[in-house]
Amino acid sequence: MARAEVHSLRTDGKTLVEAESYSATSKDYPYAEPSKKCSGGKNLGYFWKGSWFEIQVSVPQNCEYTLSMRASSEKGTNIAVLLDGDERNSRKFDSIEVPNTRDWARYTITDSVSLALTQGVHTLRFSNLVDGANIDYLTFSAATKSDQIVTYSPKKTAGPDKNPLKGFGSGWWRPDDDYASVGFQYIEWGLFEPQDDQFNWKYVEEVLERKGTLGRHLIVQFVVDWDHRSPVDANYIGPKWLLEKVGEHRGHAIENDPTTRPMRATNYNHPQYSVEAIEAIEALTKYFESDPRVFVLQAGLLGFWSEWHTFPRTDWNPSKDTKAALLDAYFRNLPKNCFTQIRYPNEPSVTPRLGIGYTNGSATPTKHGYEFGEEIEKRSLWKNGPIAGEWPPGIEQDYWQRFFLTDEGEKFIRQARYSTLLMPEAKEIKEKLPSWSSDGRFLEMHRLLGYNFRVDQIRQAVSKKSGLLHFEVKLENSGIAPFYCNWNLQLGILDSDGKVIETLPIDTDLRRIAPGESVLLKAASRKTIESGKHRIGLRIIQPGAELPKPTAWKLDPRNVYVVLASDSEVIEGVWGKDHAFQGGWNVLGDVAVAPKLPVFDSTAFPFSGSVRPAKREK
Repeated sequence: MARAEVHSLRTDGKTLVEAESYSATSKDYPYAEPSKKCSGGKNLGYFWKGSWFEIQVSVPQNCEYTLSMRASSEKGTNIAVLLDGDERNSRKFDSIEVPNTRDWARYTITDSVSLALTQGVHTLRFSNLVDGANIDYLTFSAATKSDQIVTYSPKKTAGPDKNPLKGFGSGWWRPDDDYASVGFQYIEWGLFEPQDDQFNWKYVEEVLERKGTLGRHLIVQFVVDWDHRSPVDANYIGPKWLLEKVGEHRGHAIENDPTTRPMRATNYNHPQYSVEAIEAIEALTKYFESDPRVFVLQAGLLGFWSEWHTFPRTDWNPSKDTKAALLDAYFRNLPKNCFTQIRYPNEPSVTPRLGIGYTNGSATPTKHGYEFGEEIEKRSLWKNGPIAGEWPPGIEQDYWQRFFLTDEGEKFIRQARYSTLLMPEAKEIKEKLPSWSSDGRFLEMHRLLGYNFRVDQIRQAVSKKSGLLHFEVKLENSGIAPFYCNWNLQLGILDSDGKVIETLPIDTDLRRIAPGESVLLKAASRKTIESGKHRIGLRIIQPGAELPKPTAWKLDPRNVYVVLASDSEVIEGVWGKDHAFQGGWNVLGDVAVAPKLPVFDSTAFPFSGSVRPAKREK
């Protein structure tokens, strides 16, 4: 019958634990048997492949141990060491290798493995992976350094359903995409500047406060011409006074063929057009100069839907000089931490440079969609700015099935390294694909977008001399794109209730952590940490969010901090007093600062430098 014993481990010297003092075993095997060659006159025998045993240990303070066994094995075996859980849910340490001792009664001391344990009571499971073994006892050897270093790794996840700068919704077409943290809107030049040099800022705010954009970061497209509206005169959405100055083109989809649909487009190449467009760009960018909502101001005002083309009337297209003039105007005036995007990655008039992203107006598994992604990846254009995509209406049924019922959708997203993607609504997919599950593939692909920060490893130590807490955190970007904005990165020491004791800024540019790369963050407390249980947190927040401000940001607090792709508690972010942001911490783990422990007299125990722990019944 399993014994309910807890073994107290020393934080200096060695602690010996008899294997037969287990707290639980797998069904039938292993079990204790008499042995004259073993400590205590017993060993844990019949420890076959697939069986396991558990012991419970009490750790007085965070400590790094090495663990070895006195064991025998007729053929040799390998034993996995797991912490607090079964094989599926526990944290796994290195495996202990038991060599071939050629006899069940010939014992040897195994090589040691590293075992970092935090303060508290833990269950250690030993799972046999290969062949049989007999176990005499286990030896826990505490680190000999004055500062006990503890290393641990949180479980990794696919990432949260929602994170800043991922996905986008639209207030004019799709107002209910709650998963999206970016909102897309058109600004019509005619409503923005109804009279020359008179700008309607009330209209701008009305657009940006639509349901699909409210509380989110913004992608704004400045537009003057539409297409496919009926009647054709409705396709011009610029100001009347501009049309009187620069004129327009009128004709049909096929030149000199009146049987094709009628078309119209502004005369973009008139010299006065560039003058007026640049003035409007400068006014709009200045308005967003210190607006925390702005993310991307797309390079608009040219072509249908501001996509820089007048297809199929290529003879009406804006010239190379016109495109260059307007793009330069955007770059001269872009707000800090803001990007611009253009429609075509192979646009001959544009030299790729930092700050330029691209947007695919037909992000579907079509020839056009794949050509866009191939160009992005071939030229590494995703390194310069965010890549956006839109699933347009009227897509053929075949593309729905390929995108959402096979792995083609994931491959498509990876190829162009999309950061923001407007996909169909879940209910819309369900109507066309009844077998599709909205809580499965859809969110899997959404989590895939852009960056995914996760913590791979944490190392911590409390200096016995100074009482200061030192810790290192390995932060990895496991996503498909960088984090394009340089947000603030902070490590923090929190009390057991999540209240911040000390915030430690980290001077790391998150934009430089490319997909698959990591950075080691180092920090130390500036003041002595009082004894007790504390927590370590990591926070990635938008600059200025945590500062008091006279007016509230027009952002949902959930959109100003990043949640890690690690299985860790998150302290919810809120707008607090004076509109200062509070919370938003990813809790990485606990750290226990203990008062100085008494020194044991090792001569009182049967093994030099070792102690057999007192057994405590539960």
